[in-house]
Amino acid sequence: METMSQDTNAAKSPPKQSAITSQEVVRKLRFEYTYASKESTDRMLDSLTELLNHFKEPRLKVVALLQDAAKLIHKQLRIKEVSIGVRTPSDGMYRYLVMAGMREFVWSEHKALAYTKEDFGDFTKWGGFTISESTRLFLFEEKPYLDTEKGTFDAQMGMRMKRKTPDAYVEGDYIDVYIHGRNREVVGWIETGGTWDVKLPDAQAIKWMEFIASILAVALMDWEG
Repeated sequence: METMSQDTNAAKSPPKQSAITSQEVVRKLRFEYTYASKESTDRMLDSLTELLNHFKEPRLKVVALLQDAAKLIHKQLRIKEVSIGVRTPSDGMYRYLVMAGMREFVWSEHKALAYTKEDFGDFTKWGGFTISESTRLFLFEEKPYLDTEKGTFDAQMGMRMKRKTPDAYVEGDYIDVYIHGRNREVVGWIETGGTWDVKLPDAQAIKWMEFIASILAVALMDWEG
């Protein structure tokens, strides 16, 4: 009877779930990006209309536009932390400028960082995976951080979290959507972490962010600061 009980318990034990690989995460997101629904919600369109109203002002307030764009992404796409960086007109360096949803001490770490034009053409420092011409995915497992960036996320939490599904978010994951100006020169970027329900932003969210990036490009191409 004891042997039978042990056999029964063994039969009931769920199979161990294998770890999700980086390639599985990337494959899922690339597939969804290709076949994402083209339908949009009225709520998102209303928010985009409000964003475009900035261009009706006698003088465009670029920082206010960027701030509203970050808030839109945070609220409508339900992304927990959003930041937008730009090329600084005075010295050509790239810096984070606005954010939504980020804790103040984490934001202070972001604001202290600066990047060169060359950094946006050479991803060997960070690695990452290309999702589209404008979007790159960086996963915690691939260690996509420089020593100077380690204060921007909680590495200990990232190590404790396990990726059980391809759409799961792990602390330290991030997505960059590049804002391209003339001749595809990078004039800024949108950076996001995970969603409010601890997922990676889905393909539809990425397409919305790419659309928002194209709006912001118009404002940033000739911005003088």
